[in-house]
Amino acid sequence: MTEAINLDPLMPGYPFNAHLVAGITPIDQGGELDFWIERPSGLKGYILNLTTSGSGLVFPGSKHETRVNTGDMMLIPAGACHDYGRHPDASNWHHRWVYFRPRATWSEWLNWAQVTRNVGFMTIESRERVQLISQLFKDIDSSRKNGNMLSEELGLNLLEQILIRCREFDQQRPQAPLDNRIHRVCQFINDNLSKELSIAELSSVACMSSSRFSHLFRKQLGIPIRQWIEDQRISLARQLLLTTDLAVSQVAQYLGYQDALYFSRVFRKNLGLSPREFRKSHQ
Repeated sequence: MTEAINLDPLMPGYPFNAHLVAGITPIDQGGELDFWIERPSGLKGYILNLTTSGSGLVFPGSKHETRVNTGDMMLIPAGACHDYGRHPDASNWHHRWVYFRPRATWSEWLNWAQVTRNVGFMTIESRERVQLISQLFKDIDSSRKNGNMLSEELGLNLLEQILIRCREFDQQRPQAPLDNRIHRVCQFINDNLSKELSIAELSSVACMSSSRFSHLFRKQLGIPIRQWIEDQRISLARQLLLTTDLAVSQVAQYLGYQDALYFSRVFRKNLGLSPREFRKSHQ
């Protein structure tokens, strides 16, 4: 008998297969959600977190132990250790969060000045700014619950606004834009998603050696080049399944997958559902 998948992102075991998930975690002392989050290997995507009341504790018992209070934000990148929960001295820890797979153009906004064990920390100083950021979190949550075919695009647009605002508030860090060579390759990939793309071809577009290109791409975007290409293809596949009547085999072919069954396996690996199940769940 197949074990049921937990569909509540606030409870243990949620797979985080989507490209954008948002919510609020209202942790009260002794309540149902008052447990510790431990994910030593992190997740495939990023988590952006804003404390709205109370206090949380990150990396407890270590030299990196950090307390987060109202107005404090965390940015946990893909693969970074998750080790946090309600601070023992606080009666509650309410925090809004967004889980997401970043777009290539966001690289500049995902490098914060204050970083501890790969996790970014930032304090939003003024009350007005906290309210602004909190409202954007709420709007993302609302847009996702609408469930129409453009809700995710709207959510990503709102998330982009949060990241830009955070970059604006983070005056400690100098400007460090995405390397033009990597930006050129990302554009080339998006223009040629239906083709078989080799590392040699992509490094040629970047005018770099294959090893240097692979290293720089991962350093700038946080994930290997092959995973980034797969993320872009799955993202486009989701849009095609939601906004067109193309058969699954046609979507697979459009994205360069000659074998529709292989495409379905890759899609399920990323989202936890087959293409048909995904389309049906959004109708």
